[in-house]
Amino acid sequence: MTLTLEGKTIDREAKPLLIAEISANHDRDLDQALALVDIAADAGWDCLKLQTYNADSLTIPSDHPSMKIDPVWGHENLYALYQSAGMPMEFHEPLFARARERGLLPFTSIYDPRDLDFIESLGCAVYKVASFEMTYDDLLRAVAGTGKPLILSTGMATMDEVAHALEVLDTANSGPVVLLHCCSSYPAPLDQINLRAMTAMGDVFRRMVGFSDHTIGSRGPLAAAAMGAVAIEKHFTNDPTRKGPDHRFSATPDVMTEIATGVAEIHAARGTGLKQTSGAEQVNKSIGRRSAFAIRDLSKGDILTDEDFRFIRPNAGIAPTEAAKVRGATLARDVQRGHPIVWDDLAE
Repeated sequence: MTLTLEGKTIDREAKPLLIAEISANHDRDLDQALALVDIAADAGWDCLKLQTYNADSLTIPSDHPSMKIDPVWGHENLYALYQSAGMPMEFHEPLFARARERGLLPFTSIYDPRDLDFIESLGCAVYKVASFEMTYDDLLRAVAGTGKPLILSTGMATMDEVAHALEVLDTANSGPVVLLHCCSSYPAPLDQINLRAMTAMGDVFRRMVGFSDHTIGSRGPLAAAAMGAVAIEKHFTNDPTRKGPDHRFSATPDVMTEIATGVAEIHAARGTGLKQTSGAEQVNKSIGRRSAFAIRDLSKGDILTDEDFRFIRPNAGIAPTEAAKVRGATLARDVQRGHPIVWDDLAE
């Protein structure tokens, strides 16, 4: 499967698509959000991803104990967190426009089917469903109804849960689905991200698979690129010390550039998968491989024995893999000592 979205390609043979995730790092300030668009573009990323929700999209005000959250998020309960983290709806259009001006593909994660008409009005070319929403079947069916491609994050999921989500989407005649492996911990420890699960999901579900990263730094994304991720998503910020729930685990501009550069280099290093002599190896192959050379002056009609030749460097004569055809062969012409023995030197 190959997807081309506003000139950006997702393909197993293409460079991994780099998805820069603003998340809550807009700080409900449009100038801040627009500055992040420029950071993603300047760092060499391909896509800008937003999150479309408000507090009422995700939960309700409640004093039930289950609504309490870890103070690390900066709020006492879920509703307060999402009130502060949700991006104002009026930010979407200018952010989509700025992204396209800077050569980025803009799209968003949808959390509530009620927002679908609004997002469709933006000309969104692809949808993302976050890990926390992948068990929300009604949302999956709503997005499937657009017929557009879908990127599905699979953090916290079992294989059975992934299979269920794909069954819902396929039954609803969804557009193409790209899976993102993910460890939904913020930040995620490197020893918990289990990148080999990408390969497992690709083998089982026969879909393209990428990686949504929440680790600190660049090692996780670069390792995912080396392992064949078709897309890499990363939260980013201009200042990890800013107030807000996501800045603390988001990549800085320097890390974003490091990832983009490294992913391009790793993609080039992965190559075609064909085992063959590279252009860079040709000189050493001609010099360093052994071949048949005369170790004394030889005359036409001589029958070659091990006293007449050796397999030595460079690779200018008959290869040692053909030794059986050289030993006992009759010379068709004279060969001087120190000269290679080539096929034309042997009588038919």
